[in-house]
Amino acid sequence: MQRITPTILRAQDDALLEAELLHEMRHPLLGIKAGLELLSRSLGTQLTGLDDFRLVTSQVSRLEELLRTWQDLFASPLSGAEPFSVEPIVSRALDLFAHRLRRLGDRFSYAPHAEAKGHGIAQALFHATSNVIANAIDEAERTQEGRVLVRVLDAAQRVEVRVSDEGAGIAAADRSRIFEPRFTTKQRGSGLGLYIAHSLMERSGGEVWLVGEDDPSRTAWARTEFAICVPKERT
Repeated sequence: MQRITPTILRAQDDALLEAELLHEMRHPLLGIKAGLELLSRSLGTQLTGLDDFRLVTSQVSRLEELLRTWQDLFASPLSGAEPFSVEPIVSRALDLFAHRLRRLGDRFSYAPHAEAKGHGIAQALFHATSNVIANAIDEAERTQEGRVLVRVLDAAQRVEVRVSDEGAGIAAADRSRIFEPRFTTKQRGSGLGLYIAHSLMERSGGEVWLVGEDDPSRTAWARTEFAICVPKERT
């Protein structure tokens, strides 16, 4: 018989709380989506043609996808691995932050690799990449002068998405904890972004790691660089 320890009970309570929270979050999200649809019907292209409206609707879609993906973390294992092109996934992740990236101007750059083909779960890569990019943009905005670079690299056995930023970097004492749930160094951070990225990629056959300074592919000016990778397309 399994002995029920306080640690196990806390883990069960956390899982139940997270599941209930996801369920409750769906209700206001559905209300927001319904309100936007009613407004678009009433005002037509006067509203739907605005960049601000497209931004809001894209973020609502992002929240819907995020909730679905987070629920998948409770199902083991994740399924649906298949070949896919990596560049469109990264481009879609970047589109979520288009308004913030425009404000960075020439401090942001993107180096795609149109031919890179991965094998795994595209949605896992999308959400992991989105979370890491969000952190990089946060750093660039906070320093007001740092750069952000997103690259797609076609390596020997895998395809890597590299996200580099010129922010404050990660203290050596914190590096072993960055993928822990609820661990954050931000004043208003949730501590879930990197945890979600790491969990999704690990459970879908990929990886996320903090790139070491001795990595030959690391961006020379980067204070922080993450790699999100999937295996190459099987031939």
